[in-house]
Amino acid sequence: MPKLVVNYKMWGQALHKWDSYIENKNTQKKYCDPWCRHILNSVEQGKTIAYNSGGMFFKDFNKDIIVVENSDCPVNVPDVLNVQDVIDVKVDNLIMINPITLKYNFSIINFLTVPQNTRGGWKPNLLNWLNAHGKIFLSFSDWHLYYDRLKYSAVDMVEQQLITLKKHNIDCVYKRIDEVNRDGENGNIKLILQAH
Repeated sequence: MPKLVVNYKMWGQALHKWDSYIENKNTQKKYCDPWCRHILNSVEQGKTIAYNSGGMFFKDFNKDIIVVENSDCPVNVPDVLNVQDVIDVKVDNLIMINPITLKYNFSIINFLTVPQNTRGGWKPNLLNWLNAHGKIFLSFSDWHLYYDRLKYSAVDMVEQQLITLKKHNIDCVYKRIDEVNRDGENGNIKLILQAH
């Protein structure tokens, strides 16, 4: 297999919406799952970033969404920006679907606020991208976050995370927690958070 193909497959593997983008790419009728439809119906007017998610999927439904990934695609895909290109951007909505940059983190607030190297590459302070009262659409598998699974359920863990977020002036305006294997693409924990 050519090196370019291998690099492309490795690049797209961790971007959970990328395969759906490719499936939709050459079809007339684009499929949008219920969670992503809910996101698209809930975004505030203004700028929106889809970060570390295979965000080109969302461009089929909203051409104005800015797609940001942690590294450059090995093949030329217009409209995919590198995280280094948008450090000073300000947006009203931030969409993240199963971001690999969250994996092995211990808290959502740490993920949102601490610039750091992650499994998915370097990640900036994501909260700095948000305008006042901006919304964060975050879904992930509960396997992405580190917590004591013998002591706490996913529901317990999310409640603890939301208490911490509230202390940092981030409210949860939507929450859904399903069984872990229910939605492998988007993740079983679906949150809409809003800064205040």
